[in-house]
Amino acid sequence: MRLYLGLDGGGTKTLAALVDEGGRLVSEIVGGASNPLRSSLARSLTALDDAAARALALAKAEATDVCAVTAGLAGAGQPRLAHRIAAFLSTRFRGATVEATTDLDIALESVAETGPAAVLVAGTGSASFGRDASGRSARAGGWGPWFSDEGSAFDIGRRALLAMARMRDAALSASRLDQAVCECLGYDDWQRLVDDIARKPLERLPALFPAVVAAAEAGGETARAILAEAAASLAQLAGTVIGRLDLGSDDFPVGCVGGVFGRTRFLDDEVGRQLSLLAPRAWLTPPRISPAVAAAQRALRRAGGPF
Repeated sequence: MRLYLGLDGGGTKTLAALVDEGGRLVSEIVGGASNPLRSSLARSLTALDDAAARALALAKAEATDVCAVTAGLAGAGQPRLAHRIAAFLSTRFRGATVEATTDLDIALESVAETGPAAVLVAGTGSASFGRDASGRSARAGGWGPWFSDEGSAFDIGRRALLAMARMRDAALSASRLDQAVCECLGYDDWQRLVDDIARKPLERLPALFPAVVAAAEAGGETARAILAEAAASLAQLAGTVIGRLDLGSDDFPVGCVGGVFGRTRFLDDEVGRQLSLLAPRAWLTPPRISPAVAAAQRALRRAGGPF
């Protein structure tokens, strides 16, 4: 059996996919988080190893069946990290061609393999990446939660907590957002909630995103304002990439990848509306295949296959 492995690693989960010599999906699984910038390199490598092993087990295959590997990870844009990840995978898949690249690379390929295209990635973090017809590329965002990742689940959670704090400062009554957040985390005491988030902000703040969505769907004005701000930030990320590549008057897809999308039409529609002001002929679309499958097919192409 000749198989090709694709890995898509992020701050919340890792996807692993295997395709055969014809590019057909053999197995795909979801594993734990593997962003080395949000935990540690050791944990990231362990998560990648586990995800790959589970995908092989599902396919009833062995590591020796893997001819090529492409791993797209948040944080792998740093050459030092990319080299260490590739070296680790080379020890697990001896004889295989191994590539470590960014999650943005494979996310873009999941939208369109060739031609002008852009992608908005919004999950635990956020970023945009695109290319023009000549293959020239540009990116925006994705510099981490403390001064970037606009419109991400982390950013939305941070905005929600800030709004709740300001309401308490003003001695206002609890809103739908308060109720949804406290229910989401299982707290009825504000101080305990704040203390819990302060201990693990990278884990807890993104977990508030579903609560903000629930409050917005229930008509909460504060939650809707937060989602509208997030949508504007995401559209601006894509707009920066579009402007750098001079794509504003072109026809091209903008893929929406990550857990922030597809949860509420309020945010999705607002991103589309804001984007139409920046690139009237662009259109939002879900990826044609998962980024992990795109990574696996890229590994196949690098090994000389048809995809």
